[in-house]
Amino acid sequence: KFRRAGLARLFAEAARRGTSLEVIRDGLPEKQQAELNHLLDQARKLALSQTEMEETRVDAIDLLVFHSDAGQVLARLSQDESSTAVRLAAIDALATRTDLEPWREILSRFPLELPAVRRRMLDATLLRPERALLLLDEIEAGRIRHTELEQGRINLLLQYGNVQVKDRAQKLLANIVTTDRQAVLADYQAVLTMDSDPQRGRQVFSKQCATCHRIDNIGVDVAPDISDSRTKTAEQYLVDIIQPNRAIDANYVNYTLYTEDGQIVSGIVATETSTFVTLKQAGGKTATFRREEIEQLRSNGVSLMPEGLEKQISHQQMADLIAFIKNWRYLDGRTPLSNTDQ
Repeated sequence: KFRRAGLARLFAEAARRGTSLEVIRDGLPEKQQAELNHLLDQARKLALSQTEMEETRVDAIDLLVFHSDAGQVLARLSQDESSTAVRLAAIDALATRTDLEPWREILSRFPLELPAVRRRMLDATLLRPERALLLLDEIEAGRIRHTELEQGRINLLLQYGNVQVKDRAQKLLANIVTTDRQAVLADYQAVLTMDSDPQRGRQVFSKQCATCHRIDNIGVDVAPDISDSRTKTAEQYLVDIIQPNRAIDANYVNYTLYTEDGQIVSGIVATETSTFVTLKQAGGKTATFRREEIEQLRSNGVSLMPEGLEKQISHQQMADLIAFIKNWRYLDGRTPLSNTDQ
């Protein structure tokens, strides 16, 4: 274990002064300077060691945050590393620094990253305007799809405190729904005022939605939970159905996995460890692969739910489907229907 209490005081002092650890170190007695140098060298070695425990490596990374020469080490650990915990710690450490160059490479790997790493990458990128501009570069070039940013992060960019970032985001993200999806949504607005039958909608749900969604005792839990329909209006459900890629929950982005022996499997990432990745597919089927089996794991940048569901159901069926999603809990008579739930 490192002597963290004393080092924590040094880090806090460096942060308070807005300076580097080296400046603080230079003001110490010679013996303490030598001791600190030794601890930092030890931390670098432990952070890079593939044989040390994750907890030890994460602790070592924490010690490198204010060390001006640690940028390359942290950049390396944020990318070329099998341990997710170590990668996240390295990304967090880089997020506190002003180095811009590592983020070009980090963002270039975004399509290959799993959800936990993606979220941490985006949060770190949005902390500083120069990084946010790099993210917008990637979106404009099509290397990162806007659909892969959850709505909260899109809103943050659209309202960013830096004028350059905000103006750029407004141009790229203010109208992110494709023209054909807008036209379909406009066409289907009529279903919101049609007479509907939730019992008929139950049958539509069973046929069209139950392979990925579960409501009551129908279907399987693969896609996001839509059963608590009291929190959304019928219009919001219509938008979600017609425009599934408008903004995707990071936990439900569709990935394609390629194995060394030629298998190709698509699904959402259900679990990931340093040794295994499990994908969940439509119908609730799962497929687990060892890391060494995987040649590539790449995000498709789209929702597991495909666009074009409206091609398989009529306007009346859409009205019935939304009526079922909104009112399923009241159909058996166990739960009284209130005016606010209709």
